[in-house]
Amino acid sequence: MELLQLRYFCVVAKHQNMTKAAAELMISQPALSKTIIALEKELGTPLFDRRNRSIFLNRAGEIFYQKIDQGINLIDDTVSEVGELSNEPFGNIKLLVLAASSYMPEFYIAFHQRYPYIKLQLSNYIRAEHLFMYDCDFCFTANDSYTPLAGNCVIPILTERFVLAVHKDHPLASRTSIHLKEAASYSFVASNRKEDLEFYCLKAGFRPNIIAECDNGTTYEALMRHGVGISIIPEITLGSVLPRDIVCIPLIHPVLERTISLSYDTKRRMSNAGRLFKDFCMEYFKAEPVS
Repeated sequence: MELLQLRYFCVVAKHQNMTKAAAELMISQPALSKTIIALEKELGTPLFDRRNRSIFLNRAGEIFYQKIDQGINLIDDTVSEVGELSNEPFGNIKLLVLAASSYMPEFYIAFHQRYPYIKLQLSNYIRAEHLFMYDCDFCFTANDSYTPLAGNCVIPILTERFVLAVHKDHPLASRTSIHLKEAASYSFVASNRKEDLEFYCLKAGFRPNIIAECDNGTTYEALMRHGVGISIIPEITLGSVLPRDIVCIPLIHPVLERTISLSYDTKRRMSNAGRLFKDFCMEYFKAEPVS
């Protein structure tokens, strides 16, 4: 049983999806499947229930995952602790990004330029029901998102309003502001948070006609770019990275806002790399911690 084999298992267990796990690990799906099957044979018991093309951790898999993940974290923390004796900061940081993922690449690049030997391990696609098992050093989350970290310190880094996003040729594109109810007759496209879009529209007094729903950011953007429908988006973290043929119109009513925060578990040992990351984040966004 090899450490790399166990790391592969933890990634598969985290996603419970071979395709996503193989993409994160940058190996072929058949090779990953072969590795997991070999591990199960060595243990003498299956770790996943397989139904059609889907896989799910069984009871043995859940126990094995929790213990092995803790063990790997201990190894990584020990390596990091020894590495802190070096003059050049290095280490690994596990970052769970539940909000503003499209907006963060410039921040990651700036951090890498300052600390080129600190490795960021970014995760975006975590199933809600498995968040409690996911282990991370920090979490980017919105004030309406679930965060799995207990005993948190929360650092608000950005507050933004929501706007109506339409194609530049849309009848509403020339508006400088709008009451959301004025958009009730048009088709909407929804991200993976369809319930939020419905809630915002209900606050304005109507139920939206959602013509398409998707959980892929690129597809979501393409649908709006080609005029399939309009949507309600966060102005800075998404609106600022959309192409110029998408127009963002401020909402007069309802006024909708959210806050993006960095959170971490105060009971967890923070490595030197983690302290540098936290301090850099606060400096970059000019933020202050809130207990």
